Amino acid sequence: MNNLFEQNLVERINLAKTEKEGKNKDRINLKLKEFQENIALIDQRKQSIADEKSYLKYIEFLKSLVENTVEQIMAPTVDDFINFINRLSTNQKETEKLRKFLVDNYAESKLGISIDSILNQQNALEIENSIFGVLIKAIEKDLKAKCDIFLNKASEYSNNIDSFLEEMENTLIGISELKELQYTDVTQLFTKEQIENKIDFYYDIINLVIEKNQSLKPIDESDKNLEALEKIKRRINGINKCIALLDKSNIINSNDSAFQNLFLRFTEDMVKYEGGLDNNLEEFIDNKWIEQESKYNTINEFFKNKQTISYDSKWDSYPNKDDLLSIILQYNSQIKENILDTILKKSVLSIQQSLTVKSKAINDFESYSASVKDNILLVFKNTLSEYESKNLALLDSLAVSKPSIKTICTEIKESLEGLKNGINSLEKSTDLISYLSEDFQIDLNTNNDITSLFRKALKESGMSEHLNWLESKLNGADNGTVSSQDFGNTTLIKELLDKGLIKIEIQKTF
Repeated sequence: MNNLFEQNLVERINLAKTEKEGKNKDRINLKLKEFQENIALIDQRKQSIADEKSYLKYIEFLKSLVENTVEQIMAPTVDDFINFINRLSTNQKETEKLRKFLVDNYAESKLGISIDSILNQQNALEIENSIFGVLIKAIEKDLKAKCDIFLNKASEYSNNIDSFLEEMENTLIGISELKELQYTDVTQLFTKEQIENKIDFYYDIINLVIEKNQSLKPIDESDKNLEALEKIKRRINGINKCIALLDKSNIINSNDSAFQNLFLRFTEDMVKYEGGLDNNLEEFIDNKWIEQESKYNTINEFFKNKQTISYDSKWDSYPNKDDLLSIILQYNSQIKENILDTILKKSVLSIQQSLTVKSKAINDFESYSASVKDNILLVFKNTLSEYESKNLALLDSLAVSKPSIKTICTEIKESLEGLKNGINSLEKSTDLISYLSEDFQIDLNTNNDITSLFRKALKESGMSEHLNWLESKLNGADNGTVSSQDFGNTTLIKELLDKGLIKIEIQKTF
């Protein structure tokens, strides 16, 4: 029985020695040597056993000697671990309890494997000049909270030690595997392709993303249930995704430096923590920025084609000249100030308001411009339709008795072709102001020439008296009424009817 007890103690020393083989070897060998030197004393004590009392003293002596030796063998590792725990928690009284517990239980369990692993990974929290220094501090703070919870329940060490060490080990291993935590320069986050794409243009935005994403504060509901390690991975993945989003935005590929700088002015607006920075940045680029970009382009294109124009009195013959006066007045009002010249000096809110107001004014102008263009087309198309459907046939019939009219008909047809070309050109044009400035006078002259040539042909046909009578009745209008007195000129009215120059409609008045 005695030999069995002694053997158990010796096995305990051998187990401690085996578990620490190769680690603190010199220290262990020294302690084992001291233990060996006590063999003679052990034998001496053993020989002095005479009764139960002296036996119990011998057992206590042997137990104390073994415990001391085991503690000395284990102490270096345990103390290293306790020092690590003391970094996380200032609860010295409780850490002493933990130290005693570990010394008492270290050799009889597999705790040493986890503790060794933790000590091997502890430098994961000691990265100098890491760009994620704040995040590493947040990790350390989270580990401290878990340590305090564990240390404050000394009576439950035996039940909780395995899960406590496992969680700490997994966290340290996990963060040590995150290569980004080792980075000391933001540029280490960039791929070769991103560097070639001049990702450094977005440097200030990326720095802000990194700064704001170094927190374990929940970013959404799903984040609340994540452990610290998973949150850390999510933060870093979010940063990498933000960099990829910026790289794909193609802002840097614009040849417009003002446009590029305008994007940078929204840095604070696009970098929001709640909900996830990557989600917020993606939402900004895909929606809000697209909206601002559209307004910017509307204004930029408008002023890119800016020109000087004023109403020409030669346009007075155009039936809707008031439209022309109005559109030119509105245009000259719009080009007085290009807000893009000073946009970068404004606050973000003022930028958005200015872009909205100016782009709306330009869009309203363009809508009105489109209606004026349609009216011009309508005037010219009506002329074209009237001559192709009726007037040319009339002149051809008049030319039978008056061959000189054929020459005029040829001129009218040539003018109609010119008017067709003008109509086609105007239909394709998206810039009414340029059209008014460059081509309108030509098309208006062509339209007027057609009417003048038609009147000339009618006069040569002997219809001059008829036309004069008709003008006197209508006073420049397109329609009017006749009375019984007018039928004194029945021959004249009949010839106008025969030539298709007028028509008479009958209406009951009773």
